Amino acid sequence: MKNSILITLIGFLTLSWACAPSTQITASWKSEEAKSGYTSIYIAALTEDLQIRQSIENEFSSRLQNRSVSTTKSIESLRPDFFDEREPSKDKILEAIQATNSEAILTVTLIDIEEEERYVQGGPVGGGFAPMGRFGYYGNFGGYFNHWHGAGWNQGYYVKDKEYFLETNLYDSSSLELLWSAQSKTLNPNDIESFAREFVDSMKKELRSEGLIN
Repeated sequence: MKNSILITLIGFLTLSWACAPSTQITASWKSEEAKSGYTSIYIAALTEDLQIRQSIENEFSSRLQNRSVSTTKSIESLRPDFFDEREPSKDKILEAIQATNSEAILTVTLIDIEEEERYVQGGPVGGGFAPMGRFGYYGNFGGYFNHWHGAGWNQGYYVKDKEYFLETNLYDSSSLELLWSAQSKTLNPNDIESFAREFVDSMKKELRSEGLIN
């Protein structure tokens, strides 16, 4: 009975951990000059990786349009290899932004990637404590061997955790002053599409809570 409760509890905790969001906002800041309810935003994921750029910008565009915010993606107004340049032209990107008459500019930048190796503990297979005389399974070699030999076939293992640190900024398109900034970290994203959905969902919630979008 106790074993079944324990297994159920472990299963519940594992499921809860698996369902927990892997993107967390670690810090945010908002300018007193920021107004409420921006209705037009230019979106630029500042990365050379075209697939990531497309995924993040498309996801932001879709989510913000659901909040009655018109959007323009950099992928639509700048050539695909624009950010491949060693020093992309600031004037060119500003020219492209101003042509859209957007109220604000939303940028996403990858700040850092950290990898950490951790050990996942194994354990004996099928072994339960079975008392054998005064010293339990230590009482003779047979008892000790039967209790622990399974551990040799169920050893722990090492896994690598990868954390992505990003910064998302909102600028006024006229003054170019910073209006809002959020730093976030994402642990072990499964793939680009799922990462983009979860990351953008976290950012959208933060933008709404700050009153920057409706």
